[in-house]
Amino acid sequence: MIEFENKNNALICKIKEQIIASKIPQLREILFKQLEIDSSWEELVFDCSDALTLDSIGVNFVVETYNKTHSIKKGFKIIGCHEPIVQVLKLFKLDEKFAVQPI
Repeated sequence: MIEFENKNNALICKIKEQIIASKIPQLREILFKQLEIDSSWEELVFDCSDALTLDSIGVNFVVETYNKTHSIKKGFKIIGCHEPIVQVLKLFKLDEKFAVQPI
């Protein structure tokens, strides 16, 4: 579901699923558990290159993750976004909160 890699003070989270309501409970559990056990990173990087879909519950998950990293003074960005995901993030003006890099 999520592959993790520590690289250059970043925790890279490669999302291997669609970011949709039915997947969010598992994604949240895996990601937040990793964040609890590993605090060595300075920036959390969501790699969405394997995801083509981001629904409204997925947007809430992204915002929740951003808020969590922001509250502990860590960076957050999303990379590898396919155009539909970029459009959803822009619709919610999330590209104004954190970096969104297209694929």
